Amino acid sequence: MPDARWYEQMYGGRDQEILPLEPGHKYFLADALAPRGGALLDIGCGTGNFLAATRDAGYCVTGTELDRNAARFAIERLGLERVLPLTIAGFVEQFGNEQFDVVTFFEVLEHQTEPVEFLRSVKSCLKPRGTIALSVPNRERWLTGPDVLDYPPNHFLRWNAAALGKFLGAHGFEVLSVREQPAGLRHTAQMINMALRTGMIQNEARGGPASFRDVMQMAPEQAEVVLRAKPTGRQRLLQALGRLKHAACFPLALVAWPYVRALGYRGTYLYCLARLRD
Repeated sequence: MPDARWYEQMYGGRDQEILPLEPGHKYFLADALAPRGGALLDIGCGTGNFLAATRDAGYCVTGTELDRNAARFAIERLGLERVLPLTIAGFVEQFGNEQFDVVTFFEVLEHQTEPVEFLRSVKSCLKPRGTIALSVPNRERWLTGPDVLDYPPNHFLRWNAAALGKFLGAHGFEVLSVREQPAGLRHTAQMINMALRTGMIQNEARGGPASFRDVMQMAPEQAEVVLRAKPTGRQRLLQALGRLKHAACFPLALVAWPYVRALGYRGTYLYCLARLRD
């Protein structure tokens, strides 16, 4: 798996502002079957927006986050007292006697190279009959082209509801609820934009590939050079045109969206709530 430096390189800049809650977070907070309080551990908590929301909802919260800048932001900007720059395995090694009523990991499972070991670490942090909540990109989401994020070393696994249910069931969990996000207006616009890719920005790149998929495959030193390189005037123009093209896809999405919803197309997020069996 990538280390902390990789995540800080690839996902840097998250610590500039408080991000909105993701759909998976909202599904958990609205889930009638989820516990309404207790001790909660959020793995991969990012800048802490979900931890702050659950703290305000009455949970006693702890977070882990590999990106040290994001962890610092969560502590300093959101006043979270306990956000640790550790993997879940590192947390278990240091705090192995600590157990929680709820363990959450949103958009984390797809990043694991050893999912069974990851889930074992999660289980060791749970109280008897404890609850887990998670979200992953839905393998059955509507796509009109390859998702540049969906490849190693970023994503190692792809899940749908059936695979997720079998995986959790085989390791001692009872699935309580599953929710598949429907394709919304924004997702529809993104898929139209993806279908109309021209490759102009990629072809214009000089001194290194421009796409995230290419940069994340590089050695850290090479990626650092590419990420710090200032774009040329022509590249900035093409990027601006790309943003305009994306914006122009929203009127098309307004027309297409009723048809997309009628066909039952799925969006990105697959949410699951499960409880540890006796």
